[in-house]
Formats: sequence, structure tokens, C-alpha cells
Amino acid sequence: MRIHSGRLKGRRLPVPPGSRPIGGRLKVSLFSVLAPYLPEARVLDLCAGAGGMGLEALSRGAAEVVLVDKDPRICQGLRAWLREADPEGGGTVRRGDVLTGTLPEGPFDMILLDPPYPLWEPESTLRMLGRAVARLAPEGLLVCKVPAKMDLPEDPRWRLIRRTAVASAAYALLTPTGDEGREPESRHGDQAEGRGGRIDK
Repeated sequence: MRIHSGRLKGRRLPVPPGSRPIGGRLKVSLFSVLAPYLPEARVLDLCAGAGGMGLEALSRGAAEVVLVDKDPRICQGLRAWLREADPEGGGTVRRGDVLTGTLPEGPFDMILLDPPYPLWEPESTLRMLGRAVARLAPEGLLVCKVPAKMDLPEDPRWRLIRRTAVASAAYALLTPTGDEGREPESRHGDQAEGRGGRIDK
């Protein structure tokens, strides 16, 4: 698995055993949509794993990328990769748990969320999304990689602006509404799939 584009194009990523790196077709589709939002962005990559999303964002012009994972071996591998490939490029690594740990303070322009699929169950999904949205800038993007058959829950705190499936996986883009005080009205709901390549806010 390698960086697809940008100043680090072609660099092989540190894929840890048992990880599920983002597939090539999905990655190409996703980053074609994200490209206008990456230059000079402050990005948080939760559940970083191999770094396939966060390091791609760094390569494509993000000013700062904070990679977070709870596995110390993964964190060690990401730090070693950054020291060798991009020591002055704005990437840092933090150990943390997306559900219970202390996460970096925002605001971030973009947050990438690609947890192990078992965490996409109702209770942990709401917690992950809520913690992430709370760290976004008002016009920020939360980028979620999910199973293709899964719909993210509706909630007053966020709004779905695009969802695209490629084979067995999908990405969903959410933006905060600023409504952090209300209780969720529904844990599940049908969500319309975005059309076209432009994100309208």
C-alpha cells in the first residue's frame, strides 16, 4: 500500500498485521472529493492504523495531521515512518482511544474516522461521532469509512452531505450543525446519497 498522490507519492505505508487499509478505488474516489479542502488544513486521523487516510492528506497539502491510534506498536511504526519519510512535514502521532481516551483538542478542519468495523454498532457509533464532531471547526468535515450496507445514525449535532459506496465499503461526509445541546431524535434513519462531486454546505 502506497501514497497515491502529492509530494509523498509512491511512498510505501507501514501496514500493521490485521489492519484494513482503505481500498484503492475508494481512496481515489474519496480524495478526489476532499482535494479542494486539504491545502493548509488541520487534520485529525482517528484510528489511524496504516495511516492510509491521514498520510495521504499530509501528502496532498494538509498543514498539520495528527494521527491517533490506541495500539502502541502502530504508533511506533507511524512515528518511524514520519521520521524517515517526512520529518518536517507537519505529521505527529498520538496514542489514544477513540471511545474513552483523551483526544487532541480542536478545532480541526477535517477529521478522518476509520475504526475497526465492530465499533460501528449503535452505542459506540454515536459516541465516536459525537466526540469527533465536537472537535471540528464550524465548517469542518467529518469523513467516515463505513461498511457499504451501513447507514450512519441521524443526530441534531451533524448533517450528512455525501455518501458514496465502492464495493463493500463506503465513505460518508458529515458537517457539524452547531446544535450540541439537544438529545438525538433518532438513532437510525434513511439517508440520501449525495450527487455529483461538489460538496454544498
